[in-house]
Amino acid sequence: MMDPTAPTPQDEEESDYYGPAKYPARVLGEEEIKSIVQRELQDGLGGLGSQVSEERRMAIRMYYGRPLGNEIRDRSQVVMMDVLEVVEWTMPSLMRMFTGGMNIVRFKPNRPEDQQNADLASRYINYTFMNRMNGFQILYDWFKTALLEKNGIVKVYFKEERKPIVTSYTGLTEDELTELLDNDDVEPVSVDSHEEEIEGIGPVTLYDMTMREWKTTRGVAVDGIAPEEFISARRMIVLDDDSPFTAQRKKMTVSQLVSMGIDFDEIANLPNDDSPEYSQGRTERLSEDETYPVSTAERSDVASRELWVADCYIKLDEDGDGYSELRRILIVGEQSIHILIDEEYNQNPFCSITPVPMPHKFYGMSLADLVMDLQQIRSTILRQIMDHIYLSTNPRLAILEGQVELDDLLTVRPGGLVRQRSLGAIEPIQLPPLPREAFEALTYLEEVRANRTGIMAHGRELDASAINSTATGLAQLMAEKQQKIELIARIFANTGMKDLFRKMLREVVENATKEEQIEINGEWVTFNPNDWDTDMSLDIEVGLGAGQAIERLANLEKIEASQDRIVAGGGLGYLVKPEHIYNLSVRKAEAAGFKNPDLFFSNPENEEPPPEKPSIEEQQLKFDSIKAEAEMKHDQLSLELEMRRDSELVRHRAEDLAMKERVEMARIEMQERLGLGQQQAMIEQAEINAAGDDSEGEASE
Repeated sequence: MMDPTAPTPQDEEESDYYGPAKYPARVLGEEEIKSIVQRELQDGLGGLGSQVSEERRMAIRMYYGRPLGNEIRDRSQVVMMDVLEVVEWTMPSLMRMFTGGMNIVRFKPNRPEDQQNADLASRYINYTFMNRMNGFQILYDWFKTALLEKNGIVKVYFKEERKPIVTSYTGLTEDELTELLDNDDVEPVSVDSHEEEIEGIGPVTLYDMTMREWKTTRGVAVDGIAPEEFISARRMIVLDDDSPFTAQRKKMTVSQLVSMGIDFDEIANLPNDDSPEYSQGRTERLSEDETYPVSTAERSDVASRELWVADCYIKLDEDGDGYSELRRILIVGEQSIHILIDEEYNQNPFCSITPVPMPHKFYGMSLADLVMDLQQIRSTILRQIMDHIYLSTNPRLAILEGQVELDDLLTVRPGGLVRQRSLGAIEPIQLPPLPREAFEALTYLEEVRANRTGIMAHGRELDASAINSTATGLAQLMAEKQQKIELIARIFANTGMKDLFRKMLREVVENATKEEQIEINGEWVTFNPNDWDTDMSLDIEVGLGAGQAIERLANLEKIEASQDRIVAGGGLGYLVKPEHIYNLSVRKAEAAGFKNPDLFFSNPENEEPPPEKPSIEEQQLKFDSIKAEAEMKHDQLSLELEMRRDSELVRHRAEDLAMKERVEMARIEMQERLGLGQQQAMIEQAEINAAGDDSEGEASE
């Protein structure tokens, strides 16, 4: 077997050309890996004692309005809340922009034939993020962290956990019991048997069982990370797959580590390092929620024991091939490191946003950084104003020494007496009027704050010199006010949010094992991530704040009027298509505040197209054809009618002739019968006459 560290002929040639290699590539040992990771954790930005961590701690103090550190005893200690106001006034607009529409992300295919897969991927990622992960809360925490503490960080990864679920059954037959225990993921906790008399069968043995079934959950996950938990390499500029070192230091229980597939015996007795527990940011964030003194005793059950772990992602040439691969190294401890996972990884899972990016730096500036100095100055001025008011309502007193009972004077109570030996022994010290400049200074500093951040309280910017009486002037001012917030939204959309959804798509595609059916807006849709392209480009749907919703609706109505004119002029199908009308209707519904426009409109791409309407010439030809056909049918019917009438006439004439002939024949027959009867009667009469003559002759004889 070839030694992987042995030089190849190519290495020898390069060594001869460039001289002997000073740092030859080689396989790193475990101790070397531990040393490298430990050094990166200690030197990284955002860790214990760093300047970034201290600035974030101050921002949290300012947000909560905690003492500034320059307070004077028995003087006003009020603190203005500029940091809180700026952050809280920005959040509603940002959340409305990103979550007020139907979708957040839309993937675009690289080839025309991939359009359907891109649409399916868009629907799946949007549904998974907003419904399965509570995407609203993730975005809220992410945005607020960035506005307050420089950079907001989230982590995208594929989560696979194996957890036990305890279930109890009663009245099982032996076959049912065998079928349940035949599953490899089932462990019986207790099994009891008893006999029951069943009518028509007799005594039957039944079983009651409590079992532990191990369930495995799989799916993409997004976690918000507290800023003090994130550590990045010193001098890192961009957070991407080529970042030299990033890590998350967090608390995990032994049970959580076991659910990730780590052996219990490996971690049960590992030492724990509590130094991250007392980082500046964590202490400042949680100090008011905790009680002191804090008991540091560990839990007696090992599974609930908490360990500080560092989930590190580092570019490292561990195999000695000359290329630094991205590796995931999960460790426990800081002074004494124990490696739990060491594997090659496809992408850096962290995504970052910052409201004020700084060129050639990873950490930007937060809105808190822009106004913390103003909060301190405004707090100082307000304290002085409050001190003046306190002294005005409870002034200092000038007294004649020895003429006033000091005990009475120092005891302040309603209706209390102060004894003095002479009138005028007590006089209040008159204060000068409160200077108007103090209030003007507060107003000026508020304008400075607005210029820095674009955030103002309602109505403060509406002065007569800034706007005119027209709606256009007001709309222009509101648009100017929203510019900085819109810029922050665009920065968020085109940096961290694009990374977030691109990494979500990649994790879904690379770890999907089967098709999945999901009900979305009342429609069951089948998704097969294995058919999707991980390199699809994407767009983040950024909406508008409430101040511009009316303006957007007005502009959409103008577009709708233009579409109506084009359609009326016969432009439907090539200048204006059904999808254009659908897109306009969806945008109007979203601008009006409806998140689900599918309640009102159907996407024409999902419906069978109606038959095309014929042109005027085609309609005229069709009309002429129908008319000619009708005339032909009319002529045919007329001819048939005439022929039928003639045939009926001939038939009637023939019947008349036949009737006449029958009548004539009957008449002739009647006449013949009458003639024969007359002849017969004549014959009979003749015979009678002849017989009479014979009898008369015999008598005469």
